Amino acid sequence: MHIIWTRIFKMVNSAKFAKDGLIISVIDGNEIAIPDDMANRHRAMIAEWVAAGNEIEPYVPDPLPEPVIVIPAVTLWERMTDAEAIQVNDAMAAQPIRTRQIFLTANTFRSDHELWPLLQQVAATLFGVERAAELLA
Repeated sequence: MHIIWTRIFKMVNSAKFAKDGLIISVIDGNEIAIPDDMANRHRAMIAEWVAAGNEIEPYVPDPLPEPVIVIPAVTLWERMTDAEAIQVNDAMAAQPIRTRQIFLTANTFRSDHELWPLLQQVAATLFGVERAAELLA
């Protein structure tokens, strides 16, 4: 009886450093988290892959989310002049009833709310981008 040994060659498709120092690699289509330890057989495989001219992508942190702006409703009205308040009131009167009621009954205006873009648009249209930014800061 003859025993034939065959070596199974694995293919590194990509490698990227992770936040915790591990290397996230795709080997033969399977994503594997590999410690950055040359004693690890998969890490050694990645070293050969790098020696062949490939590169481990650096860790790039996720961008920080935009901070949520929360403006008490009373503060927004206090920031406006009487003339600006009249303009905003007139602009809101042209909005659908649901939108008007949300604005009338809100205790705060939040940048993560579905109607924040409308508030920005109304303020920018009426007062310009700079004044709108002051009011909605």
